Amino acid sequence: MNTEKEEIIKKNLSQDIKKIMTMDRNKENYAKFQNTIKDLKPKKCIVKFGWASGKYISFSLIYEKNGKRNPFDEFIEGIEDKEETYYFINGLHPTIFHFNPISIVNNKTHLMFMFKLKRDE
Repeated sequence: MNTEKEEIIKKNLSQDIKKIMTMDRNKENYAKFQNTIKDLKPKKCIVKFGWASGKYISFSLIYEKNGKRNPFDEFIEGIEDKEETYYFINGLHPTIFHFNPISIVNNKTHLMFMFKLKRDE
């Protein structure tokens, strides 16, 4: 069961990531991202992340297809340590959403890709 603090962190993490993704400077990459997940109704999403301190945080997403859920919500739900991720993003202050559709793996049962939230250097 989620505590109130966990729910607040989850909500803020979701809002912060969405804010970065939808900044004017990220319109093109966000459109590519939206095009990738537009028809996706996942069962779940497994999320792995890593970072280069002071530079970026990268997310690898593996969606299990043929569900009924929202892809963005499942991405947030799939982050195991939401608190650590939230505080890292707040410390990093990324403003660049980097998504390259060339790295997508899309098969019958899964959709896999990665993206980065980068600091403006």
